[in-house]
Amino acid sequence: MTEGKTEGKTREKTEEETEEETAPTASGAPTPGLLATRNPRLYYAGLIVSQVGTNTQLVALGWFTYQLSHDAIVLGVVSAAPILTMLLFSQWGGVAADRFPPRRVLLCTHSLLAVLTLLLGLLARSGSLAVWHLVCFTLCVGSVNAIGLPTEQVFVSEVAGDDRLGKAVTLNNVILNLSLIVGSAAAGPLLDALHLGGVVLLNALSYLTMITALLLMSPRRLHTRVRRPGARPRVRGAWAYVGHSPALTVLLVVIGIVGLFGTSLPSLLLLLCSGELSAQAGAYGILLAVVSVGSLAGGVLTWRNEVALGTVLIAGLLLGILELAVAAMPSLLTLGLVLLPVGVVSLVLRAGLLSLAQLQTLPEFRGRVMAVFQLVYRAGWFLGTLLAGWLAQVWGPRPAMAVGGAAVTALVATVIVVMTATKAMRVSLHPQRTPHITLAPHPNGRHRRPPLHLTPDQ
Repeated sequence: MTEGKTEGKTREKTEEETEEETAPTASGAPTPGLLATRNPRLYYAGLIVSQVGTNTQLVALGWFTYQLSHDAIVLGVVSAAPILTMLLFSQWGGVAADRFPPRRVLLCTHSLLAVLTLLLGLLARSGSLAVWHLVCFTLCVGSVNAIGLPTEQVFVSEVAGDDRLGKAVTLNNVILNLSLIVGSAAAGPLLDALHLGGVVLLNALSYLTMITALLLMSPRRLHTRVRRPGARPRVRGAWAYVGHSPALTVLLVVIGIVGLFGTSLPSLLLLLCSGELSAQAGAYGILLAVVSVGSLAGGVLTWRNEVALGTVLIAGLLLGILELAVAAMPSLLTLGLVLLPVGVVSLVLRAGLLSLAQLQTLPEFRGRVMAVFQLVYRAGWFLGTLLAGWLAQVWGPRPAMAVGGAAVTALVATVIVVMTATKAMRVSLHPQRTPHITLAPHPNGRHRRPPLHLTPDQ
């Protein structure tokens, strides 16, 4: 009788767990591929559809805003409004990601985005859409994304697990680049066929795909983080955590440098194409496509090899050198030849920074730490774009590119030199199963910094 019950339980478990466990076994069995299980397949299928819809709407809204106002300042306000709200509220998004289950948070944020988009689509279809509607819409979307983006970063680790986090972040970035290409290409024909209202309503439907994928996921197969009962995470705990972690501090410095001086290249390329290369039709689109192709190649590299801190630092250094080279290229052909490796290096750098930042953070702090990284990156991007635009107006786009490239090269090189000279950290240039950054030992056998003792509710 006991044996029959045991067999029945075993058979029941086998039927329920039709897929392999994602964690490596103690016997050393290989971890299944990222897309070998159901949850990742559902998540990335929903992400692809949702991101294509979002990027299509983004392009369509930019075009419609300028046609409605014929004012570059209004276009800038509408474009910058979501960035402003994300800067204001992203830290609270990190707290939400650490305090509540990320899957539930994402269900709420995607549902709100679907409702907001539906309302905008109905306004556009009725013909009563005004500029102030667009400003309010982008402010609301930015506020929701301030909660959603840090949560998405954490949820990726719960879907994939730490052993496959590098691949998951890489696939995320590849999907973002591809969806931008597809969305940009589809925006024009869809605007002609469906007008703005139709494009926005299609995007509202695309959010339903992601919501459905989240609902269909199996919660028990997620790599959920252990939370202390009664813990109430606070914003200040993340900054203290990063400040006491040399590894995270280095990564935050690098992402700040890249955000401030390395993200204005697309806008400077647009100015360059509008000026010197204006005679060549579609030059800007061609150059962006080349960068996207390079990012796919970078995705292949990071997919096959785990990214270490040394890889990130070298990628940052190469990005600055390549931007200097871009500033010196005289023709569309030579620009394309240099922009191809720019795409490769950019994806390796971004995927490496995001995956290493999570792997160097205790699970209960990940949401808030990723919010800190998002805040520094987006603040740098915002200020850097303004600075690059001013330099381009005064000196021209090529000198502005050269200044950005020189700044990235010099500052990342300084980080490398300081780390090497002080022997503050040991940097691994070789792929590891789980990328790690370790403090170099102090001569007396102790670490240079005392260990951090923070609880998740700090």
